[in-house]
Amino acid sequence: MTNKTIFRGLIPFSGGIDSTAVLYSTLTKYPNDKFLVFKINLINGSSASRTIQEIAAADKILHNLRARGINNFEFKSLEFNYASLGPPPVWDSEVVNYGAAICIKAYPSIYEFYEGAIADDFLQEGFFERLDLIEKIFYAISQRSKEEIKIVFPLKEKLKYEVMKLLPPEILQLTWSCRNPQGMQADYSMVRCHKCQPCTIINNVIKNHPNEFTVLENW
Repeated sequence: MTNKTIFRGLIPFSGGIDSTAVLYSTLTKYPNDKFLVFKINLINGSSASRTIQEIAAADKILHNLRARGINNFEFKSLEFNYASLGPPPVWDSEVVNYGAAICIKAYPSIYEFYEGAIADDFLQEGFFERLDLIEKIFYAISQRSKEEIKIVFPLKEKLKYEVMKLLPPEILQLTWSCRNPQGMQADYSMVRCHKCQPCTIINNVIKNHPNEFTVLENW
């Protein structure tokens, strides 16, 4: 019988700025603990290009972490395809928490689940209701109690600017947060739309803090 790796916590990872900040800050804060990092590739009729960009970003970020000697994690990827249902019928976070709960059942040593919500999220109307829903999904599917596994919000007190400053510039440059990638380039990459909510928020941070994010000059 093969012994499973003992993991302290589970970290969802999309390749976006917030999830990358959670990943980087947690791995460097607890270098002697092992973490299970997982990514769910969400596939539906309107997100194919976004999924491709996020997968590429995640791969580059994980490679960068390993090159820095940050190896206290194991990476798993899952796929959730609901293209046949038409427009996304659920929030991304609902699918992520469902997948996280499945992972928790497979690794009973895990006692912490890391969420990527930042201070800006907690200011949004209806956020606490959505948070309550995804927490119920997580605990119901994992069949674990709140005493057995704790949900941790490392970035709860940080605004977007602070989250972006938390990351080394080389890693920040590799992230992908745009929901609607546009136009195939000569190297088969795509560019950000600059219109979706994540793009708008990041553009405002860059505008309000000139010369602080030079690695994103071509953002």
